[in-house]
Amino acid sequence: MSVKRWIPGVVLAGVVLSGCGQTLAGSAAVVGDERLTDAQLSQTVSTLAQELGIENSAQVSQAVLSRWMVSQLVDQLAEDKGVTISKGEVDAAIAQESESAGGQEAFEQGALQAGVLPADIADAVRTSLLIEKMAQFTITGDDPSGQTGLITQVQQLSAELDPQVSPRFGTWDEEQLAVGALPDDLSTPVIDEAVPQLQPSP
Repeated sequence: MSVKRWIPGVVLAGVVLSGCGQTLAGSAAVVGDERLTDAQLSQTVSTLAQELGIENSAQVSQAVLSRWMVSQLVDQLAEDKGVTISKGEVDAAIAQESESAGGQEAFEQGALQAGVLPADIADAVRTSLLIEKMAQFTITGDDPSGQTGLITQVQQLSAELDPQVSPRFGTWDEEQLAVGALPDDLSTPVIDEAVPQLQPSP
């Protein structure tokens, strides 16, 4: 079992820029009643870029935004379904992963390489556990893992909630469940070169 297993996957894709309503004032993104402020995003991106030794680029911001937005959608879907994860379950998963990684420090380094700061590990693990638990209810003969069915449900919830992203950072791609790059984004650093675990395995 690896760190990649519990990092919610996102795929970055270029999409057409859409309008930005007043609901985004001072926010980088809004999902339902939850907001990620410009200041929160800036702090997370700056810290992540510094820790990884990479440039503070648009792709890093998009990757951080994508994971945050997917997590909010997963949380809302779990709430709608009455699915919960206890602190004990999160702690047990972290302890197991730490042991597998060879200790807490190694585990945190692996998480960092996956684009997750140490302070955000518990939230990332909780999201993954919610995904795993909810996927059990969408298993079919054609979808033995339940992942395809669950993704469809998250996409449907996204269509209902209509998440918004500040045009400064890109546009929410409902099909990919990710923030896509601006059409004129010419920056060269690529986030998946530094944190490949942010993207799902082929």
